[in-house]
Amino acid sequence: MNNPALTLDTVDGAYATDYRILKPSVMPNALSVVGLAATLLASIYCSWVNNSLPDFAAWSSTLWLCVALCSALLITPRVFAPGYLLSLLPFLIAWRVAAMNDAKVMVWVASLAAVPLFLQFVDCALSDLRRNRGKATAWLGTLLWQVTLVRLYFGLNELCHSSEKIFAGVDWFHRLEAGFQGFGLGEAAAAFVILGGLIELASAISVGLGLFARAGALLSLIYFLVATVGFGGEWSRGYAWASPGGGGWEYVMLLMVVFVGVMFTGAGKFSLDGWLIRNGWMPRKLMPLAVNAEGADKI
Repeated sequence: MNNPALTLDTVDGAYATDYRILKPSVMPNALSVVGLAATLLASIYCSWVNNSLPDFAAWSSTLWLCVALCSALLITPRVFAPGYLLSLLPFLIAWRVAAMNDAKVMVWVASLAAVPLFLQFVDCALSDLRRNRGKATAWLGTLLWQVTLVRLYFGLNELCHSSEKIFAGVDWFHRLEAGFQGFGLGEAAAAFVILGGLIELASAISVGLGLFARAGALLSLIYFLVATVGFGGEWSRGYAWASPGGGGWEYVMLLMVVFVGVMFTGAGKFSLDGWLIRNGWMPRKLMPLAVNAEGADKI
């Protein structure tokens, strides 16, 4: 675990991953870099030329895209999985901020930039599966990539809610503050908006990117129970998400099932935890926060 092999090897019937070969084989990283750079330019244009991104939204989208571009340039070419994940999260935040503020130029550019980013992930998964074709672990690898896709989607979905609370600008913040006041929070509503946004961001980082994934999944589970039982009222409105009078518990249960699954096992090899563990950089005392005992030897 502390000395990565040069090829995929077998540990107790499962494969351990060398993160230097866990990468796309066809889709060039340059296309994603160009897309992120174009989105950054679009953010600057929407922020300080046509002013469709107001106040804090202008700064947050631009700074997040700088992080995404730096990761794509400096980390992704050296080690794909962490570089890709560290580019994807800030890109999605900036894209969401643009959409909420109807910054059409940036939304269209970001939509185009998302295509090579998505294809890079698909190419990486297919390349990994091809390397394992014919091995006893091939089917296990297929299932792991299936679970990874589900984890990424549900984990990073929390960025939509986090972005609207703490990155989308002053107007959106005050709208949500007014909504939280409707829960009877009074003067504390603003603090709860910020707290909720930070927890949702932590959930996206932990579950979506897979950084201390088990601990983050537990935090996410508790947060959604408190938010829906204590404030949202989803459990009293029936099952269907599109039920009259507001959504029921259908969608909430989907999220919670995914969080419970990650809480038991961890995030797998396509994660920051997997990269840290495989390189021997995860302190042993913190290992249970990231992955269960069996998974620690098989990432």
